Amino acid sequence: MFKNLFIDLDDTLYDFSAASREAFKETYDLLHYERFFDSFDHYMSIYSPYNLELWGLYGEGKITKEELNRRRYSHPLETVGITDPGLAATFCREALSRIPTKGNLVPGATELLEYLRPKYRMFILSNGFKELQSRKMQTAGIDGYFDALILSEDIGVNKPNRELYEHALQSTDSRLEESIMIGDMFETDIVGAANIGMQQIYFNPKGKKGHTFAPTYEVRDLLQIKKIL
Repeated sequence: MFKNLFIDLDDTLYDFSAASREAFKETYDLLHYERFFDSFDHYMSIYSPYNLELWGLYGEGKITKEELNRRRYSHPLETVGITDPGLAATFCREALSRIPTKGNLVPGATELLEYLRPKYRMFILSNGFKELQSRKMQTAGIDGYFDALILSEDIGVNKPNRELYEHALQSTDSRLEESIMIGDMFETDIVGAANIGMQQIYFNPKGKKGHTFAPTYEVRDLLQIKKIL
């Protein structure tokens, strides 16, 4: 039924949550942020919800990549009364340089890719930054499984915008009815694919509820995908 798999990278295959937490902790210690925050968890409790809010605005095209990075690293400092754009920029640079050095994968990712690779053409479709995504894949040892890396930055449009999905199909010479999207973010991966009539597999390890429609398929574990494909 399917020939082409479009797969999200961060927190679908690459454990970005774990990798970024490790990188942030290293940077927090390096820059002695204990001067400003009660603990690393205190810092993350301020950073994380605001970061999600900003990524939502970035996905809607309401802020630039540069503004996203400036605001998300300045916000925790400003929350505790520190205005220091230079320090925030240093944290940004140090953290982003460390994330791609982590080889964290979501459990089951390698086994799933080994299973899928002989059967399908596979493409990464991601809103992630160009300077990070290919390095993360190389460090994690999964770059060789994919035929192409398709990024929102390539055309300046983010998931869930249908233009990115149309670009993905056109640039890979893939037919819509022979393609399926796999991802962990309902609002971007699943909604975006549904917007152009592409079938979807929603990777929902935490069992999140309350979505506006039912995806084509839903799994809690990556290896459950082997029963679908």
